Amino acid sequence: MAENAILYDASKCSACKGCQVQCKQWNMMPSGLGKDENEFTGSYQSMPDLNGDTRLLIEFHEEAAGDGIQWAFSRRACFHCTEPTCMEVCPVGAISQLDDGTVKLDNTKCVGCKYCTAACPFEVPKYRENFNVSNKCTLCDDRVAQGREPACVKTCPAAALSFGPRDEVLAAGKARVEELRTAGYDKAELYGETEMGGMHSLFVAQYGLEAHGLVRDPKRPDAVALFSLIKPLAGLGVAAVVGGLGLSFLTGIGYDRDELTAESASAYDAAKEEK
Repeated sequence: MAENAILYDASKCSACKGCQVQCKQWNMMPSGLGKDENEFTGSYQSMPDLNGDTRLLIEFHEEAAGDGIQWAFSRRACFHCTEPTCMEVCPVGAISQLDDGTVKLDNTKCVGCKYCTAACPFEVPKYRENFNVSNKCTLCDDRVAQGREPACVKTCPAAALSFGPRDEVLAAGKARVEELRTAGYDKAELYGETEMGGMHSLFVAQYGLEAHGLVRDPKRPDAVALFSLIKPLAGLGVAAVVGGLGLSFLTGIGYDRDELTAESASAYDAAKEEK
């Protein structure tokens, strides 16, 4: 199977947040609906960062420029690395890599240990407290399996998002960077070609990586080595808990106490007297 990728072109993005809304709708992720629940911070960005109920966030990076403001928009979500450190440290195998390059998190297996967040150079997987699991973009693998585009790509009105075979998307990204440089944006560059082994979410940074809040030359965190050492122990711990619960259940089937304890007998007698 050919590897797929998303290309985000910041030079075309209008920050309408349509992709952000559509991501929530397709994946049935809730949003806060309370009146004046979110205090205005002076930025039009929806929230400071991703959270357990938000897999995709359009960031607003502002810089004074002449008489106005230079906007450097950014699409913050999982980059779907070829060398995913989140998958490397997961103790229960909840994170896997599909043949098309998608890094998938299975929340039916996740135990909410948060190792993936600590291991990710971008701190992308976020803990979903109400469900005790981590959460992140899945590159809409359910839609892609049916021959459809990811929801964010489908809804983008400015054509700032595109999707297809990674080699084609990569070529398109490089060509766009050259167009921008020719037009005078000499700091324009492409993010994701080689970082973390190559990403499946590529980024045309119109004003350069730093201006868009991107991590230049991301590294495998030192903590990953430690997590890799304790990963088998963590997996055994989870298995032991599950096994213990199962054993407790099985041994309890058909069990009948011959005699009541003193406390149970007293409670039983009191209940009889009340009747």
